[in-house]
Amino acid sequence: MTNRFPPLDRRSKAFKGKGDSTVSLPVAQVAGRSAFRVLLRSYESWLDDTVAQMQALAHESSEAGLDASLRCARIALASGATRHRLDWFLRGEPHAVPYARVQSGFGRMPAPLRAYLQQCDARSRDLNALESVFRYAASQIATYLRHGTVKIRHRED
Repeated sequence: MTNRFPPLDRRSKAFKGKGDSTVSLPVAQVAGRSAFRVLLRSYESWLDDTVAQMQALAHESSEAGLDASLRCARIALASGATRHRLDWFLRGEPHAVPYARVQSGFGRMPAPLRAYLQQCDARSRDLNALESVFRYAASQIATYLRHGTVKIRHRED
């Protein structure tokens, strides 16, 4: 009999705050390359789900027709990974703006739209944090699988 553990929970609702809020990871059973490959696939899947939700939120906010909207930016990192980030943009401005600039226009819009933008901002912060955590975890596990360690020492000759 093999000592296998059940696959990790990949339900998208784990990101929406509904249902069971914890994912059980049997750490004592994570041993060997195959277990780390399963863990890597799980983090990559969670990262993909998070990016898809980021893109959906950006699309939804841009379709609302407001002066402020979220955009999902793709940033190529030196490591070769791609970072995704949700940033606020105001109509007519080419660069991202802080949420405080979006809030400065609240006086000109109805209260329900203000609440909608506040919810979008809170969700964008959550998704940005999740993307960062999952991308970093996947990167560390991939490094471990490639090199047998997460800390690579570069030798100066």
